[in-house]
Amino acid sequence: MTEPGQGPPEDLAQPAPAGAVEVVTGLSKAYRWRLAAVGFVVAFVLILLWGANRPANPTFADASNTGTTAAQGPTFGEKKIGVGSSCLRVQVADTPEKRAYGLRNRSDDHGFDGMLFEFGQTMNHDKTRFTMSEVKFPLTIGFYNESGLRVDATDMAPCAGSDSTCPSYGSKANFNSAIETPKGKLPDGPLTACPGS
Repeated sequence: MTEPGQGPPEDLAQPAPAGAVEVVTGLSKAYRWRLAAVGFVVAFVLILLWGANRPANPTFADASNTGTTAAQGPTFGEKKIGVGSSCLRVQVADTPEKRAYGLRNRSDDHGFDGMLFEFGQTMNHDKTRFTMSEVKFPLTIGFYNESGLRVDATDMAPCAGSDSTCPSYGSKANFNSAIETPKGKLPDGPLTACPGS
């Protein structure tokens, strides 16, 4: 029995409805291991998705964006250019990456008459040098000023070493462009327009 003015004993009292916090706390205790497993799976999937969008080697990814692969080098444009009375079909090295790669890792000129190195400005002959590192066949290089006149030319020998161990070749005067051809195949004369182009 209870005394007047007092409610029923605790064991007979109606429980108050659980609030949202108590429900979530109760569920989280009951399903803690399941929630942890779901969290782990979600984290794992997010890591996989993040990694799938990132290359393993960013150097190769950047190079492929510019048309480069480790095996074949950059993708070069091509043009016809007159040298003296001859018209040469050349590949064009017109970016720092392409100029640095040049004719490396090739056994021949791939059906072209040579490679044109375009700088877009006058280059200091004391600071701009060429090496034959990893070039497998001998070349002749000609240097041309902004008017297209040849200011120098020299033969270059293949070198299996690195840029720092191979000999470097340069011009005796400042230049704006250079053309590499197989040794002895560089025509005499200035840069001109090809006939009919």
